[in-house]
Amino acid sequence: MKKVEEIGTCPDCSCSLTIYKTSNYKRFVKCDICNVSYPLPKSGKISNSALECPKNKLPLLIVEKPNQIAYFWVDQPCFSCIDYDRCPIVKDLISEFKELQVYGY
Repeated sequence: MKKVEEIGTCPDCSCSLTIYKTSNYKRFVKCDICNVSYPLPKSGKISNSALECPKNKLPLLIVEKPNQIAYFWVDQPCFSCIDYDRCPIVKDLISEFKELQVYGY
């Protein structure tokens, strides 16, 4: 298991959350102290937005894949969240990306 990068703070213990990559290329986020963990998409470039999900206080990540519009990920894809259409952080990011014409917007 390879440590890739630190992405934010654990909502349970306030320690750091880190992205790990396994030998079979699976990726996940894990807190080394309290063992909070969740999966990440296997493919695509992952960037940290430096923002937190207002619902569960986990870091909001941006997933980029070639020839696709980037999407947002917390502990699952943001578009699968029941509050996705009302999320102020996602709305602000999308409008900022459209303005800057980045991530396929």
